[in-house]
Amino acid sequence: MQPFKIIVLLVFIALVAVFTFQNTQAVEVQLYFWSFSLSVSLLLLATFTVGVLAGMLLMLANSILRTRQKKTAGTANISSKRKDSLWDS
Repeated sequence: MQPFKIIVLLVFIALVAVFTFQNTQAVEVQLYFWSFSLSVSLLLLATFTVGVLAGMLLMLANSILRTRQKKTAGTANISSKRKDSLWDS
């Protein structure tokens, strides 16, 4: 199984390299009073990173909420309509 993972990783790295070399043109990004230019590949990498971090933050908040509910479940009566996650209302 280990050689398969290495091959998949190498193919992924090759695809990222090809994408990066094909998307080197600069684009201008304007956000309120800031304006800067960077390559399309860096812009997509930054967008992906922000999305991953936001998802991880929501998962952490959801995990903390569930842990607190488990701690209070043993010490207090909880009604049948309790929140199981951040998404339940």
